Amino acid sequence: MTVGEVIGVVLMAVGGALSTLAAIGIVVFPTTLARMHAATKSASLGLALLAIGDGLIAEGWGLFGIGLLLAALLFGTAPISGHMLGRAAYFSGKAPGLVHDDLGGARPDPLRVVGRTTGGFSYLRWFALLAIWVVLWREASAAVIAGGALVAAVVELLLTTTPGVTRVRPVGLVLFVVRYAWMVVVSNLRVARVVLTPGHDQIREAIVAVPLTTESVFAAVLVSNAITFTPGTLTVELTEHPMVVYVHVLQFTSVDEIRAQVADLERLVSAAFAPA
Repeated sequence: MTVGEVIGVVLMAVGGALSTLAAIGIVVFPTTLARMHAATKSASLGLALLAIGDGLIAEGWGLFGIGLLLAALLFGTAPISGHMLGRAAYFSGKAPGLVHDDLGGARPDPLRVVGRTTGGFSYLRWFALLAIWVVLWREASAAVIAGGALVAAVVELLLTTTPGVTRVRPVGLVLFVVRYAWMVVVSNLRVARVVLTPGHDQIREAIVAVPLTTESVFAAVLVSNAITFTPGTLTVELTEHPMVVYVHVLQFTSVDEIRAQVADLERLVSAAFAPA
C-alpha cells in the first residue's frame, strides 16, 4: 500500500468510528441538547473524513477535493442548524437539569447580520470560487479553468453584499487551522469517552455566557460556528449589544475554564482575520 492509501484507510476508520459514536450518542444521551452534540458534530466530521479517505485510497483527487470542500461546507452550515435547533430546544424547555444557566431569565438581543456593499472585486473570493469549480469538475484542463474563471468572475461581480468583509492574514490563518484542528481532535476524544462510559456520569450540562472582545460581526459568527463545530460545546445564542455568546457545555467544570477556552479561540480568529 502507498502512503496515501494508508492515510486514507486511517481517515476512513476514524470517520466510521466518529459516525458510529455519533449514532450511539444520539440514542443514549439523556437530553435533547446533549444528543445534538453527537448529531451535529461527530457525524458531520465523520462524513467528511470518510469522503477524504475514500479519495486518497482510490487516488481520485477530485473526490479528495470534494471531501475537503464538504468539510468546509459542513463547518459553515452544520453549526447554523445546530445553533437554531439548540436555541429552539432551550427556549421550549428541552434543557432540564442544567448545573449552571446564564441564559435563564436573561433577555438577549440576538445578533442581526446586516449586509453592506462590497468595496470592489475580491480576487481572493474569485480564486476560491474557481478552485471549487475545478474540484467539482474533477479536471484541471485549460477549458475547465477558463470556464471556471469566467463563471467565478460573473458571480463575484453579482455579489454585492456580505456580512462584513475581512482581510485574511495567511500566517494567522494557518495557525488557526492547526490549533483548531487539534482542539477538535481532543474534544472528539472527550465526547467519545462520555459516549462509552456506562451511566454517563461525566455529563454535567450548563450554559455559560462568554463576553467577546471583538466588535466584528464576521469574527463573532466565526467564533460561534467554531464553538458549535467542536464536540462538547454548542452555541445556543449570540447577542450584539453587548457581544456575548451563550455556550451549552456537555462536561461543565467551571465558568472561568469555558471563558478561557472561548477567549483562546477568539484570539486565533482575530489573528487570522482583520477588518478590511
